[in-house]
Amino acid sequence: MKKSILVLFFLKVLVSQSSPFDLFDAVVYSEYYYDGIMVELNGEVKNESLPLNLEMAVPASTDSVFFVSGSAETESEVKHLSVLKSNNRSFIQINVLEPIFRIFVFYPVRKDGINRSGEYNLEINQNVDDAHIVVQEPLIAENFTFSEQDAETFQDQHGLNFRRIHIHDYRANTTKTITFNYQNPSGEISINKLQQMLSGGNVGTAQPSQGTVNAPPIRHKLPLWQPLVVLGIVSVVVGLMFRSQQKSELKQTPMKKSENAQGNYCPQCGSVVQSDHKFCANCGGQL
Repeated sequence: MKKSILVLFFLKVLVSQSSPFDLFDAVVYSEYYYDGIMVELNGEVKNESLPLNLEMAVPASTDSVFFVSGSAETESEVKHLSVLKSNNRSFIQINVLEPIFRIFVFYPVRKDGINRSGEYNLEINQNVDDAHIVVQEPLIAENFTFSEQDAETFQDQHGLNFRRIHIHDYRANTTKTITFNYQNPSGEISINKLQQMLSGGNVGTAQPSQGTVNAPPIRHKLPLWQPLVVLGIVSVVVGLMFRSQQKSELKQTPMKKSENAQGNYCPQCGSVVQSDHKFCANCGGQL
């Protein structure tokens, strides 16, 4: 009888510590699409673990968070997630209903002249047997340093360098922190330099870092089109959200002609925008 109870106890412990994920990767892009940090989290949940209540910590300075369900090959649903705060902690919560999902977190990079520094903290309420954190070295970066000395270095098809670490047996609600530093003398973002490379036919000319692994990563591929497509979806959704918000504000508070004449204008399309908005309600462009 005692042996049976012990066996059931150990089985319960093993089940409670098992991971609900088949895959969990986080990719950190600094000054790539805009002059801040974007983290893209890719997850695949086991069918037997659905629905999954996911809670994840985010930086206190987070600008916005988007949740995308489904794969790139299927029709995706995009949700804007609210950043919650409790006991000086910022986090998001989402009930995951489909096996494949992505989460996009946007927050500022620290700047001191030409010096840049950033960090990413992995902290979720679920166990993960095998997780990866990948950091892209910005094309505009000089003297790039990474906190993880044993990180694997690899390149994508355009010669962009990435640093990747593998985390074994991550336990729920613990924190894994990575940091990076570099200099950006030009003040540009990587996507502009990449477009110049592609238009000039210099594809794949970025120089590899020492210790580059020529073989492609086994579990995590980084095609350029995927983040661009997702960013386009996010831009459209943000534009629709702010358009709806602006219409609501105009209905509730009529604007005087003098206030309208003195308003700000979108540098992309020239539409009048609110001074406290970060995105244009007409075209979705960043202000």
